[in-house]
Amino acid sequence: MNVKKLLKAVGITLGIIVLFLIASNFIWLNERENLLYKIQQYATYSKEDWKNYETNEKLLAENPVGTNQTDVAAPVVDFHPYDVNTLTPSAKEEELKKIQNAHFENLVPAKNKPSDDEAQAALIRLTKGQLTDVIINQKLDIKIGKCYENPNTEGNFNCVSCMILLYNRDKKDWQEAPDGDNFLSNSYDFYQPSEGDIWEAKDLSIMIPYDYDLIKKYEKK
Repeated sequence: MNVKKLLKAVGITLGIIVLFLIASNFIWLNERENLLYKIQQYATYSKEDWKNYETNEKLLAENPVGTNQTDVAAPVVDFHPYDVNTLTPSAKEEELKKIQNAHFENLVPAKNKPSDDEAQAALIRLTKGQLTDVIINQKLDIKIGKCYENPNTEGNFNCVSCMILLYNRDKKDWQEAPDGDNFLSNSYDFYQPSEGDIWEAKDLSIMIPYDYDLIKKYEKK
């Protein structure tokens, strides 16, 4: 008898909780958030999630929807090269137009460029050591391809733009991205702050061709 009463009490409690959750979906705390959303926040949000949420709330408060904005953020330009053979027909058509407008024939191949090890060290510094774990745990190395002179030196001694890949030492083959968190691009600018200085890396700032020869060199035979 006690078991039946307990089960009945549990059933009633679960029913009340379900009804409350359904009702909370229709209780709006503001124009964007209902009570169910708020419950989910408190149940699942990490410290970083709350920080991002507070930042977004501040941005929304400073730039409310429907107001006239005078400052418009510049669109992000994607300079990275793509293998057109892997793209959908529409994406391939768009990429070929970008390539045509980029006038790759005007690019000057770089005579001075970082070695594989120098490029890898530069990217380790750029990623604040994140690449080190990948190199050790996933047995991957950075390989650098053909580089081109980049006039965007930004006050540095020189700058070149190059495509890179990840070479898996175990599989003897290249791979597009690290396992797990993909924090690397397939191409970067590399620069020397002064003559003879170490190479550093930064985001790609000009369009360069996809390096098919680099891929072929390190694909599994």
